[in-house]
Amino acid sequence: MYNLPDKIFIIRPNISVQSAESHISLGLKEGFIDLNLNCKIVDNIKNIIDGNFRTLIIDDLCNYKSNFDLKHAKFLSKKGIVIALWVHWPISEDSKFYEFHNELILNHLSTFQIIYGERELSSMKNFEKITNRKYITIPNASPPLPKNDFLIRDSDKNKNKFDLVFIGSKMNSKSFLFKKVLPLLRKKNRNLKIGLFGRGFNRRVRISNGIIKLSNKFIKPISLKLNFLINKNMQKLNQVISKERELLIYQNSKICINYHEDTPKHIIYNLRYFKIPYYGGFQLVDSPMKISPYFDQEEVIHIDSLDENYWVDKIIYYLDNPKERALVQKKGHKKAINCHSYKDRAERFLLLYSDLIKK
Repeated sequence: MYNLPDKIFIIRPNISVQSAESHISLGLKEGFIDLNLNCKIVDNIKNIIDGNFRTLIIDDLCNYKSNFDLKHAKFLSKKGIVIALWVHWPISEDSKFYEFHNELILNHLSTFQIIYGERELSSMKNFEKITNRKYITIPNASPPLPKNDFLIRDSDKNKNKFDLVFIGSKMNSKSFLFKKVLPLLRKKNRNLKIGLFGRGFNRRVRISNGIIKLSNKFIKPISLKLNFLINKNMQKLNQVISKERELLIYQNSKICINYHEDTPKHIIYNLRYFKIPYYGGFQLVDSPMKISPYFDQEEVIHIDSLDENYWVDKIIYYLDNPKERALVQKKGHKKAINCHSYKDRAERFLLLYSDLIKK
């Protein structure tokens, strides 16, 4: 039986902004709530002043921008509060806080009882040796299925059904997919119905996200009410796609394609990797590692190649073989439901917390 915390705080600034970090934090919060625990998201650790020793804080290295932030974390830690810190290593030399974050990791990790991240250990280099601290990989997971009951009209079915669909950000680090694979696929088969949704495909999302960040920085200190109204209106504009429609698209499309950032130092299985099969979709994805620790090739189709012709051939093969698609789809969905929900992820944190309390 767990030793459970009375309160859980997740530190995430700008939670209203559409981003992977926001989705991950909100999903984790829902996981704790599904376990009937008191969990809140706050935008700064300095907002936590009433925590007792039965409190768990889940924080992120990027939230620490000054010694003042670190000083408050040390104050809470001395009270017996457990703080889990998400870290990445090595620190990017392009980071504005390169020196400060290096100093924190090398000399101040004793403030944090749990050191974790979604990164696979192989991409953390000599972190454990240098810091003499254990790094714990806690992989991403899938948010729950939409709770609202909804009906799909016959006239809507066609708009939620694609031969190939991608829901995510259009990033330079994914240029292989957008500049090589998809153009070649369209060239070989111009009749395919391809759906692309996300930041980079929609200017509205970028603009509304920018307004939210500016309002949080400049309006919030002056007027909480006005900042709330701005955020509320911008959230309506910055939604890439509703949860209900995302579910329908994943379930009804033939191939749901996923592609990780093409950065070898950044080996993380993204949220979509777990969400697509959890929502019932057939996933075709690149391979961040040679062998996935989470799904095998009968549950998710991984492609370990940077040859666009190989990708296109695989896509066409599975478009032409619906029975094979259905079998993979079924097995992947079962594995995701049983092992990769945010409730499962929340339980990983609780086990770590409980072990610390016992000690």
